[in-house]
Amino acid sequence: MPPDDPFVLPAPYQPDPARLSPHADAAHTHSTTWARTMGLLDFVDGRGARVWGEARFASMAIPLLAAYGHPDAAPAELRLASDWYVWACWFGDHFTQVFARPGAHRQAKAYLHRLRRFTPPGSPRTPRPVNPAESGLADLWPRTFAGSSPEWRRRFADGTQALMRGCLSELEDAGDARVPGPVERVGLRRTSGAALWVADLVERVAGAEVPGKVAGTRPIEVLRDTFSDGVHLLNDLYSGRQQSGHDNGVVVLRRSLGCGAQEAADRVNDLRTSRLRQFESTVLADLPPLVEECGLDAEERGRIARYVQGLRDWQAGACAWHQRSGRYHGPVSRAVRQAEAPAGRASAAPAPSDQGMQRQPL
Repeated sequence: MPPDDPFVLPAPYQPDPARLSPHADAAHTHSTTWARTMGLLDFVDGRGARVWGEARFASMAIPLLAAYGHPDAAPAELRLASDWYVWACWFGDHFTQVFARPGAHRQAKAYLHRLRRFTPPGSPRTPRPVNPAESGLADLWPRTFAGSSPEWRRRFADGTQALMRGCLSELEDAGDARVPGPVERVGLRRTSGAALWVADLVERVAGAEVPGKVAGTRPIEVLRDTFSDGVHLLNDLYSGRQQSGHDNGVVVLRRSLGCGAQEAADRVNDLRTSRLRQFESTVLADLPPLVEECGLDAEERGRIARYVQGLRDWQAGACAWHQRSGRYHGPVSRAVRQAEAPAGRASAAPAPSDQGMQRQPL
């Protein structure tokens, strides 16, 4: 985004207030130690440049994302989620820094091919790691494997590999002179972004594995897609000042519509609002008949209810985290438009709250 055309961040629509886990401090302490132990804070690339340092890691506050995104998680599950988010953020930054150069495509593919061996769905055992990305997975996978079903492990392993492939796709797209249209870009972001992977992790952390009877049905897929779009579009708003490629929705709208940055940001915010409202409409109108049609028992219905609430929690938590994290903040990107929200809307909560999160879909 050109620095001479800034925009004021629109107030994000958020129907639920964010809540903070009581174990947030413990998760931060744990994941900071974990990142050091895995070598994430010491790694330098072939040109001697560090991916992260202690100060950079502290400013991003990634464990806070887990604490906001999973406010009801048990301590061990919160630590697991926090470490996964630290690993995913580091991997994305490292991959871009190391392989975003001419002639590195083959090395990038070989790097990803070896990483696939560190999430085997049928076993907690992994190869011996030789770099920080592998060390992180070698620690995370046995912890994730324990207490999860074979079906969920298969989906999560596939999602983790898709997350890694998405980094390669973004590098390839960055060299493409053609600018995708706004609708095309939303679809591309679902496959290259992290939100669907997050939705799978929500199942694990919340004890809310989606029953096989309804997994893959249209209402569940709509929930996943609208959640994904909401997460990615929110990220676009906060990262739009720093990114200039095809992977940012504000940039894509500016180029497609020939409009200014403020209009593009407002339209991205409106699109996100529409997607979150479709999420809630699906919960209220489409899930109850699906549950009845598939004959889900009380335990299975409870898992669906926890899953929906887990996605709501994460969406609200992402708003709160973006306001506090230094991962995307430029010199003026903390500015948020303080216009009065229409009835039924709420901006991301400035402070955690235990109120307003008790709605059940079934």
